[in-house]
Amino acid sequence: MLLIKRLIFNILLIIGFFSFIFFSLLFIISAYLIYQLPPLEVINNPTNLGGTRIYDRSGNIILYEIGLRRYPVKYEEIPQKIILATLAAEDDSFFTHKGISLKGIIRSIILNLKERKLNYGGSTITQQLAKNLFLTNEKSLIRKLKEIFLALELERKFSKEKILELYLNSINYGGGNIGIKAAADFYFNKNLTELNWSEVAILSSIPKSPRNYTPIYEENIKRLKERRNLILKRLLNLGWISKDEYFLAINKEISISQKKYSKISAPHFVLKVRKILENMYPNLDLETAGLKVITTLNYQYQKIAEEIIKEKAKENEIKYKAKNASLLMMDTKTGEILVMVGSRDFFDNSIQGQVNMTTWPRQPGSVFKPISYITLFQLGYPIETIIFDTPTNFGTFNNPYKPNNFDKKFKGPINLKQALAESRNIPAVKVFYLTNPERIIENAKKFGITSIKDYKNYGLSLALGTAEISMIEMVKAYSVFANDGELISQSLILKILNDKNEVIYEYKPKKERVIDYQSVRMLNLILKDFEARRGLFQNSIKFTKIDDYDIAIKTGTSQFYRDAWTFGYSPNFVIAVWAGNTDGKRIPEGLSIVLTLPIWHEFTSKIIKDYPKTRFLNPIPYKVNKPMLNGEWFSDYGIHDILFYVDKNNPLGPIPKNPYLDPQFLNWEEGVNWWLQRSEYFPENEF
Repeated sequence: MLLIKRLIFNILLIIGFFSFIFFSLLFIISAYLIYQLPPLEVINNPTNLGGTRIYDRSGNIILYEIGLRRYPVKYEEIPQKIILATLAAEDDSFFTHKGISLKGIIRSIILNLKERKLNYGGSTITQQLAKNLFLTNEKSLIRKLKEIFLALELERKFSKEKILELYLNSINYGGGNIGIKAAADFYFNKNLTELNWSEVAILSSIPKSPRNYTPIYEENIKRLKERRNLILKRLLNLGWISKDEYFLAINKEISISQKKYSKISAPHFVLKVRKILENMYPNLDLETAGLKVITTLNYQYQKIAEEIIKEKAKENEIKYKAKNASLLMMDTKTGEILVMVGSRDFFDNSIQGQVNMTTWPRQPGSVFKPISYITLFQLGYPIETIIFDTPTNFGTFNNPYKPNNFDKKFKGPINLKQALAESRNIPAVKVFYLTNPERIIENAKKFGITSIKDYKNYGLSLALGTAEISMIEMVKAYSVFANDGELISQSLILKILNDKNEVIYEYKPKKERVIDYQSVRMLNLILKDFEARRGLFQNSIKFTKIDDYDIAIKTGTSQFYRDAWTFGYSPNFVIAVWAGNTDGKRIPEGLSIVLTLPIWHEFTSKIIKDYPKTRFLNPIPYKVNKPMLNGEWFSDYGIHDILFYVDKNNPLGPIPKNPYLDPQFLNWEEGVNWWLQRSEYFPENEF
């Protein structure tokens, strides 16, 4: 018994000793941390750190400064709705705890141990205020202890109302808005008293992660709606709103922020640059980072483009009900984006002006066709190759696919040069099929187009550009044509300097050959040919020519006439123009050339004087001794479409022994027979 008592005594002695050591260390560490804490007297004098300045390529013109907006407000001026929504979102026991929540701390410890990471903090509003005002976002035990001590001191020194006032005036609501009043003004153009339950729940959602919840970006809207609804549900469960208020708020739609930017130039370009910066530096607060960003934007060209877009788009609206237009220019030698006009007017909500149509996916229509043709040339088909332009059902009897040409006419046998220069649809679908869709999609990816996820969803209609692709992707692809087969990297930023004026990023163009130069030169030979495109452009042909310069042109219209395009390029640049309606409303049929080509020509004519008169290189001439590929459509075998003579898996090989094995053969032959029955009555082969 005595031995047991002595053992217990020794154990208690050891426990006491280590407890004394532990609490002594804890006391010393706590005393040291408390000694290091900043004085709370500075709490009402927050420091405004330097923002991020975005410049044009000269480094002299400020396009925009990402800074902070602060509109302090007293607690008495803050509506009860905002207070309740904030508490429901962040800390519903705020008015009962003493600055820290033991329940929250224990929960965070368990979760952190479970994930073996410091992802959870269990912070109260008081702790968040302490961190926002005095500490960094570093995830460490020391920082957490400092936060707790500061929170306890804040609770000792200030009332709950004052702490909540300080919190609502100091937290980040995204978009450069610090504090609730600045956020309400920026996102809703409202005073605090005018906000409804949906709006206060939206604002209360943002501080958790401004990057993911601010409604500046379209992609955040879904996440923001889910978090808003979660907060509204929490308010209902706490009994702070009624069921009627809950259902009214939860059924309200969330629209993109009005983004009341002031003193901003080239807004679509600036917002794209900002998004790039956020992706480059995900843990950096741009509003306090002190960065200097030198962009690729040519401010002079940008202003010229904006004026032309505004004037011509207004004319298009009056004449053709096409309200909007956009323009993008890229230097093909460096990949630098020189001009980005995303809409006719960024601030015009009636045309959804804040949607950047240079980055928004739309159907490219016929401007996609060159990718099919260049892939066909890659397989060895000469430019002289004959394709029959005749009515053709590319589908089945029960599931037909019968595209038409823009002029509703069919020209019979034509060569590839005429087919592409005049942008005829039937030959384009045949080229797409002959080349094999897999090859074309592979080339599209090599050329920088990554948005086509599954071509099989489109079938042969993809030949006519039915897959949605952004203008900026298509411009990159066209730069391959301008660069003689080399893909150039693409950038909106030249250089980034930190707050010490040190260069932390500098753009270095990268080139990669992605296709042989012969195929590219064959394509350029067609698209630069002024006379070859006369049949397509007719009265607008003058807009496709700039004297003394080699210019390649391709226009297009999307399915159902929703988008009109012009892509023009020289060896030095690519310039693309879009016109239509942002909401997808149709434009009049057959007007793509009228809508976009004059815009393209006027802008290009004004800036091209700054570039040398560089010429496209010509392809090496070559012939293929095979019917249709040699430019002859009549042979000893009679008159047939190309599938009679070509195995699409071996186009330069022998004539197929049994062309009927190709599933498209009979469909194409039927079109040829249609033409033969009518050609004697229409010698010019146009019907």
